[in-house]
Formats: sequence, C-alpha cells, structure tokens
Amino acid sequence: MLISEKADLNIFLGDLCGYYFDQSEIFEMLKDIPNLISIKGNHDQVFLKIVNGEEDCRRDYLKRYGRSMENLLYENNSALIQWLSDLPETFLSADPDIAGYHGSPQNNMDGYVYPDSPLDAFQYYMSSVFILGHTHYPMVRSIGAKLLINPGSLGQPRQGGWPSYAVFNYRSKEVMFKDVVYDRAELIKSIDDAGDNNPYLRQVLARHDNA
Repeated sequence: MLISEKADLNIFLGDLCGYYFDQSEIFEMLKDIPNLISIKGNHDQVFLKIVNGEEDCRRDYLKRYGRSMENLLYENNSALIQWLSDLPETFLSADPDIAGYHGSPQNNMDGYVYPDSPLDAFQYYMSSVFILGHTHYPMVRSIGAKLLINPGSLGQPRQGGWPSYAVFNYRSKEVMFKDVVYDRAELIKSIDDAGDNNPYLRQVLARHDNA
C-alpha cells in the first residue's frame, strides 16, 4: 500500500535493507513516491559491505538478525545496489530549513536520539528542524527554537504501537503521527516462508500486543 499525503517534500531516512524480506518491493514503491529525498541507513550500509565481500559482516548479520540480507543477495538487485550506493548520508536544506539524518548530526549512521536523550549538542548545529531515524521510536522534542522529529518506523516499531510515519507542517510547526495497521500474522508467515528461524524477528513483533 502506497501512502499519499500529497506532501511538498517526502523524506525517507534509510534502512530499506534489514530484518524482513520485502526490500525489492519496497524499493519499487519508493521509486513511485513524488518529491522524495532518501538517505542511507546503517543497515543499508551493512548490506553494501556484504555485497562488497565483507564475510565477517555477513556472518555477524546472519547470526544477529536472520536471513534478510542473505536472501536479498540472491535476488536480481543490481538497480537496488546502485541506488543504495548513490544515497547520501545526510539531507540538508536551507529552504525549508531542515536537516535529515538516519542517526544524528554527531553520528550520521549510528547516533541514537531517544525521547529522553540529552539534546545539548543540537545547539551547535545551524538547522532549525532535525528529522531523525534509527531508534524506531516516534518523537517530537524541542531545544530552544530547534525542533527534533522522529517519525517512528514503518518497518519495525519498538514503542509498543503500530508502525508510524510523521506529517510535518513547516509553517505551523505542527507534527502529526499516523499509524499504519497491518496483518501481523501475515508478516510472521512471510518470516516462516523465508525459512528464517531467528527468534528476534518474531519477538520484536510481540511489542505490538498493547497497540
């Protein structure tokens, strides 16, 4: 399902790759989203390392997170690999004044900014609005005149709710979080069909039980 908000700008914060098994389908959906800016996530970076023959990285990912990367390697994915390779690690815009990071300005790929993280470091960056990913926790916070937004995750939410995305009105500074309800049983079936016995992929879905 392609979500349409008719936004002036859509920002994808990375991690197309990893965990589950529909990367190629999601890639095709992303290509159809108008006015889309995309940046690279840490799992995308890992996939590119695996493609480039880093076997230690491949074995570690398989052990920790299951067969997602392994299965993707055997698909016809040259266009996806090229797209990921070309992605920048950050998004910076002067008009509107927005910065996008998968992690944080301090650590583009792996920086974690949670709803209770200290924000003092953001005072030293020029942007007034920061769009952040990586934690999978929806968040809107401010420090002085600066606004920080994390839309949550459309792939693997970790806050005990449904997958989510954020709609931001730059003029009013209003942020709306929107849930995306899906069939959990169907997702679990896709894990089984992919032959993945890594327990983490199922355990993290149990956090939705209170949704």
